[in-house]
Amino acid sequence: MNSTTPGPARPDARRRRRTGMWLAAVGVALAVGSGTALLAAPGAVPPGPTARETALARAEADAALLAAAAAGLAAPGAAAQVDGVQKAAARAARVLDLQRGLLAGSPGPASPTTPAPAATPPADAPGLAEALDTSAQARRRDLGGVDGPTARLLASLAAGLQVQAERLRAAVRGASPPASPPTEPPAVPSAEPSPSSVPSCNRAGGPSSAGPSSAGAPSAGSAQGSSELATTVRAEQAAVWTYTVLAARSEGAVRAGHLASAAAHASQEDAARAIADASCVRPPADAPGFALAPDAASPASLAALEDSAAQAWSQLVGAAAPQQREAAADGLAAAARRLAALGITPEEEAFPGHAEARSAASRAPQPSPAATPGG
Repeated sequence: MNSTTPGPARPDARRRRRTGMWLAAVGVALAVGSGTALLAAPGAVPPGPTARETALARAEADAALLAAAAAGLAAPGAAAQVDGVQKAAARAARVLDLQRGLLAGSPGPASPTTPAPAATPPADAPGLAEALDTSAQARRRDLGGVDGPTARLLASLAAGLQVQAERLRAAVRGASPPASPPTEPPAVPSAEPSPSSVPSCNRAGGPSSAGPSSAGAPSAGSAQGSSELATTVRAEQAAVWTYTVLAARSEGAVRAGHLASAAAHASQEDAARAIADASCVRPPADAPGFALAPDAASPASLAALEDSAAQAWSQLVGAAAPQQREAAADGLAAAARRLAALGITPEEEAFPGHAEARSAASRAPQPSPAATPGG
């Protein structure tokens, strides 16, 4: 007779049950530990503003502050203002508002941690002129740490600010801004590098950290910005040629003005060649001559000639190596000064040499912080 009472569990079954219980416990412990670790882990730190975002945010904040200050000086009934100062302040307010408007629409909003400019606006025309120069220098200090297109925009903004500062100072002195190019060549900061800063050039034409080599020589088209350097030299050569020919066709004060303009552009050409030398680029040879339009002496043709040079310098700022951008910005500032003397639009003054920026600014609505006369 067989018994129906179950016998004791076999050892292998008991081992399987113990193993299963142990694995389940380990799984629960791991799950709890993982959840605790996730809860204790710090949140992801958001990235800080890039150099580009910081530079553009500072430029926008400066433009907003200075635009409001300029509008206040230009307002009817402003204390101790003469007509010339009010007009210069009104023009500065318009230019600054154009810059602010374009920068406000720049991609990449600034982080709240971006440093802001001083919150105290200048109270008079000399103070505003100084603040404009200070803002221009701040834009230029950022040139070496940003990408090429941003450097090009910053240099254009700086040149526009410098033009407004000079106009305000002229108004304070009681002199109106020149209606024609000055009879003396404008001062151009020298782009001639010191001997110790000139790199030796290797066989490929690029800068070399080694000492001078008899085998090294600048090579056309082999270094950064070579095409833009060639364009800049050609633009200055064309201006020298044009003003020299116009001087030969004129006399008196007009002839003296054309000769002075030719000398100024010859200085600009030398500055471009100095940048080429420092960049290990062989600049183009002197051109035999340039064709002149029948209306080459007209204000519109001269403005186009000066704008061509300004655009070449602007492109050079964006294409040059970071260590050469300051010298290229000097060239753009001088070109902007000459262009402003010909009576140009606020957009052209706000963004000298930067055709894309001024085109965008002219299409965008530009709310002004205050109505300004004479702008």
